[in-house]
Amino acid sequence: MATGIALVRHPLTQFSFAPLAGHLDMWLLCHEAKSQVRSAATGIPAGRVRVYEGYDTNNRVEYDAAHLVETTDCRGIVALSEVDVLRAAQLRSAYGLPGLSYETALRFRDKVLMKHALGVAGVRVPAFRTVDTGHDLRRAATDFGFPFVVKPRTGGGSVGARVIRDETQLLRLLEAGIGPNFYTPAHLEAEEFVAGDIYQVDGLVLDGRVTLGTVSWHRSDILDFTTPTSSRMIDQSGEKAAVLRAFASTVLRELGLLRPGIHSYFHCEIFDSPQGPVLCEVAARPGGLGIVDQLDAHFGVSTFDLLLTAEFDLPAPAVPDHRANGLVGWVAVPRGGDIARLKTVIPQANWVGERRYGRSAAADRRSSSADFDGAVIVRGATEAELDNLLDEATTLLATVVV
Repeated sequence: MATGIALVRHPLTQFSFAPLAGHLDMWLLCHEAKSQVRSAATGIPAGRVRVYEGYDTNNRVEYDAAHLVETTDCRGIVALSEVDVLRAAQLRSAYGLPGLSYETALRFRDKVLMKHALGVAGVRVPAFRTVDTGHDLRRAATDFGFPFVVKPRTGGGSVGARVIRDETQLLRLLEAGIGPNFYTPAHLEAEEFVAGDIYQVDGLVLDGRVTLGTVSWHRSDILDFTTPTSSRMIDQSGEKAAVLRAFASTVLRELGLLRPGIHSYFHCEIFDSPQGPVLCEVAARPGGLGIVDQLDAHFGVSTFDLLLTAEFDLPAPAVPDHRANGLVGWVAVPRGGDIARLKTVIPQANWVGERRYGRSAAADRRSSSADFDGAVIVRGATEAELDNLLDEATTLLATVVV
């Protein structure tokens, strides 16, 4: 039987490989803690599940994946996290496998290449510059003024991203050293600070076409790891949604995701500035926390099932031509948060479901914008109703954030 490979940094409780049973021998190369492989009912024989300590920087992952490609009839590689996008793309390009190429994947990972390509195409992006030395940061402060933003070029989860608001904060950053950040020894980039709310366009590309997508308002400070995080869809038929959806489609097209044969989630963050949309970042992977659940609940389908069957050219479930009534949002549950308590403030009629991530008990504080114990998904008839529900939920959760 042909094989498939999945690089799995996410909990296996979040993404099921059941649709591939009887069609492919799947191999799962997994994060030792986040995948929860010892407790999850994967449906994959234990001999085809491999666990890696230090997964994010363990280069044995791609070594073993390459060996599997070389020794089996491999039909494709699935990758769902920032850590794995380039790993999988490099293997696809090296072995002629279908899907996102290394060249295209790099434009979704390296924020300098991303913004350069989009700027040349006429898409609005923040003014930016690469940062390798203290002199580069001095030039950034001169060029952009305060505040400005510094972030890893190939980072994710807002790790290492910060707003430098004055010279005191700049000097503190310089004195600490601008060494490696996130999961790779990435250099940094600096960019102008763009005022405005952040909106997210999330969805699924199948065979180079945006098949499903939602537009949401991120209700929290994306760089504040100390407060509850929540998001909700906006009116999908309104003018703002249409403008942001069109902007995201242009970004995806210019970066090469909308090409025949490409199947991928996408997550596009956009500043809603007074001058119009400005790209924050875009990724060729699913959004974190409750975003995939939001998509599934709104459209009434498993988007991961659609992705898997497209990736491996298998019979796919029907793509719905309708969507559920109302709008969907989510609130992330911090460590120590009691999901059951949320049911005291969210009526049963609005409760869509919950997602538990089972973070490692050894970790006692958040380290990224996606570092939570779980998420609760809710539905409301209007934006105002959703805001009221999420306000009550975040107020309840604020007392347990660590």
